[in-house]
Amino acid sequence: MTARHLRTLNWVLVIMIVVHDLDHVRQDRALQSELLGVGAIALVAALVSLVLAIREHWLAPTAAVVVGFGNVVGVVLVHVAPHWGPFSDPYAAAHVDWFSWTVIVAMMLLGLMLGMTGVSALRNSRQPNGTAVSASPSA
Repeated sequence: MTARHLRTLNWVLVIMIVVHDLDHVRQDRALQSELLGVGAIALVAALVSLVLAIREHWLAPTAAVVVGFGNVVGVVLVHVAPHWGPFSDPYAAAHVDWFSWTVIVAMMLLGLMLGMTGVSALRNSRQPNGTAVSASPSA
């Protein structure tokens, strides 16, 4: 069940990142190259996490934690916090519309859900005594 959740949440997060990027185009606001780079890194990280989840790779839960919670922190620092430097694009100062706010709130919620699902998957991969579950049968 968790593998399916990881795949689904990763897919939806990737889609929302693309919607967010297209929303920047719709807003017709020029972004600094630093912000374009951060956005590209976020998309690539989400795509890597998605591929790991699709393949049910053992690193998929860890990637989900990093990408999910990293997405939340990134969106807050870039779009919610007041202007603080070259990696800042506060939506309050830009006076963006409800759609733009809805997209970043959805991205933050998806990031939280993905990160928490990754934490749950990591916890489920361990036995109650804290040792890792072995894929090989015991002799």
